[in-house]
Amino acid sequence: MALPLISIVLATLLAGTVATFLSGRYARWVALAMSIVFVAEVAVLFLAYPGWPGYSASMIPGFAEGESYSWIDLSWMHINYTVGVDGISLIFVLLTAILQIATVVYSWAEDRRPAAYFGLVLLTCLGCFGVFVALDVLLFFLFWEAVLVPMFFLIGYWGGPDRRYAALKFFVYTHVASIVMLVGLLALVFYSGASSFDFSSIYAAARGLGPVTQTFLFLALFFGFGVKFPIVPFHTWLPDAHVEAPTGGSVLLAGLLLKLGGYGLIRWAVEVLPSGLHTTQPILFFVAFLSIIWGSVLSLSQRDLKRLVAYSSINHMGIVLLAIALDSSLGLLAAVLLMFAHGIVSGLLFMTAGSVHHTYGTRDIASLGGITPRTPALSTMIMVGSLASLGLPALISFPAEFTALLATWNGLAYWVFIPLGILVVTAAFYMWMMQRVLFGPPKGIPLDAAEVPWYEGVGMGLLVILTVVFGVLPSLLVNVIVSSPVKGFPGT
Repeated sequence: MALPLISIVLATLLAGTVATFLSGRYARWVALAMSIVFVAEVAVLFLAYPGWPGYSASMIPGFAEGESYSWIDLSWMHINYTVGVDGISLIFVLLTAILQIATVVYSWAEDRRPAAYFGLVLLTCLGCFGVFVALDVLLFFLFWEAVLVPMFFLIGYWGGPDRRYAALKFFVYTHVASIVMLVGLLALVFYSGASSFDFSSIYAAARGLGPVTQTFLFLALFFGFGVKFPIVPFHTWLPDAHVEAPTGGSVLLAGLLLKLGGYGLIRWAVEVLPSGLHTTQPILFFVAFLSIIWGSVLSLSQRDLKRLVAYSSINHMGIVLLAIALDSSLGLLAAVLLMFAHGIVSGLLFMTAGSVHHTYGTRDIASLGGITPRTPALSTMIMVGSLASLGLPALISFPAEFTALLATWNGLAYWVFIPLGILVVTAAFYMWMMQRVLFGPPKGIPLDAAEVPWYEGVGMGLLVILTVVFGVLPSLLVNVIVSSPVKGFPGT
């Protein structure tokens, strides 16, 4: 009998989170140890996946390492503890492990209630991991909601001057959307006549739904998942949350929480309701183009480094939505690649913004200049993150954005010039930021400014290395993603 690997990972993450909360001044060491264990467990999951040595057969068609146990069994409702991974979810599991260890190391010097801080970081990652592996509607929703609580406290206690307003706005927006999402998922179960709340049962039963029913269900799920993306005009919680959150919270918020929306839309709407996707394509295209343009235009007017990265995230998530809406295997590949790339790059950029604030006492672009001679390592990491975000070849975002443009050309022909033109705008505001902050005559540099401490350098350095590795070798990700049995991938 194969080991229940996913349950083992969940159990160790839960145990590590509890231990971190209880470990007092040793919390950072416990969190680091559990993060290393988490990375090792994710490596085992990869080794046990199709195409890798040691692959074990799945109990759930289309998913590896599947586990399913009866949980709530009534005459009218069958809810199971069902988990599993495919190529898409495994990519996000990897992203979760990477950002957890990078955040723990970067935040090493956190001295305000460190046990609570590091415990909340681990709890956030536990919830995200649960979302990516859950294959039962109720289990998925429980993990989804569990993510909101630690992020609310990370922003509300460790954040900036307006942290309480930002935390409340984040919670209200995302929680209201979660309720709509839950109603949509429950309606999907009951209207389809599925025999249980499991993904496989819903997937099979939903094929019998008519186009009109699929359309209404898809729109409900699109709203529920889209607010977490976030889509315009429900994006206003994001800049406030990012600006007020501590650096570690911003990394997890941009790197992981935004990906929950994209993953949920793919898993529970795009895969399950193909007619609904086809009918609502014009709406998705409109929202995607609006998000792409709006995020870029607002980025041009930002002076705060965090706000710049936050609005550029809306732009990138708009491209993700566009790729998903294309309803093609190439578009889906581009969406997953771009979400992974954005998770790494946005995490790096928010870390650099935090380090600039720690070192120079400000994040205001106009107040800084010529910092490279004083902090060359930090400047290098800012440059790598910025060049990656604008899609420079050999860095992680290039293969993702190129694939997205190719998929858009295949699906929409000359409409591709909209995201292509916006990528030029993205390059413009990042080049402008680098020219103002990194080069030119020194400006706004305190006499005691020094290179970033080792823990911030290691946290950022890990993401810099991965930005280059996955930019040069994107096949490491592509081969895993295309093994998923959806949208004409070879795994079908």
